[in-house]
Amino acid sequence: MATALQKVLEGRTVDAEAPFVSGEFWTVGKIVKGEVVRIYPTTLDGKSSLAYVIELEDPVEIDGEDWERVSVGNLAGFRMALQACGTERLFLKDSIEMECESIKPAKKEGYSPRPNFRLRISRS
Repeated sequence: MATALQKVLEGRTVDAEAPFVSGEFWTVGKIVKGEVVRIYPTTLDGKSSLAYVIELEDPVEIDGEDWERVSVGNLAGFRMALQACGTERLFLKDSIEMECESIKPAKKEGYSPRPNFRLRISRS
């Protein structure tokens, strides 16, 4: 039992779950809008980067399930769009709108096609 001086924190895995919107998720014209609610580090193939949990305005379907939160950050096209916006990263409470404008086919075998994005960031 907590006393007046104690702080009790409680969390649930399902409250933090947010699947990545991977390259396979994106099709030309698909739009995701929402607010950055969490930022965390990731490592892929030995490279570190930030991933962002986005609380969505409208749910999206991933693997047959509707999700109100997704993670984004591991796509080259997304990182390039961030740079084109004049920033290297997102911040908590940023509102974003990501639209897949095109998909560039892979040039080398074993590589994935690259979704290209229009990214709009609203920051207070």
